[in-house]
Amino acid sequence: MAGGLMRAHDGVRRHTGQLFRFGLVGIGNTLIDFIAYTIAVFAGVTPALANVLAFAIANPISYFVNSRVTFRRDAKAATISFGGYGKFLAAHLLSLSVSTGFIWMFADGLGPLRAKAGAIVITLFINYTASAFLVFPNRKSEKPGSSESA
Repeated sequence: MAGGLMRAHDGVRRHTGQLFRFGLVGIGNTLIDFIAYTIAVFAGVTPALANVLAFAIANPISYFVNSRVTFRRDAKAATISFGGYGKFLAAHLLSLSVSTGFIWMFADGLGPLRAKAGAIVITLFINYTASAFLVFPNRKSEKPGSSESA
């Protein structure tokens, strides 16, 4: 019983730290995304398409920085690879769908920038959950020498 509580405590502590780092990295990545979105909207691109374009710019940057900062373990950056980015992209396409749908539904009523801000808040936990559990799961089960880097 005590061992189970310790493992649960360690898991909560690990995810709390990762969520905090994810939030810090996310601030920078969100700025990149929001700036790209804003430029596209002011250039006349529809808000929904601007969201897709901003995602295409920010998502690869997010994968790289999160692998290096957020999901580090034992002072080692997570492995990056084309396959890893493919998983990251696939996992985050749900977030893109949710945010684009939200913007499409609410941009006229709220304005495109407020709709984008709302979409960012809604997708924060989708992005973290997808990254933490699908893309960068606990690496303790990895075999030594099994990592590949790009």
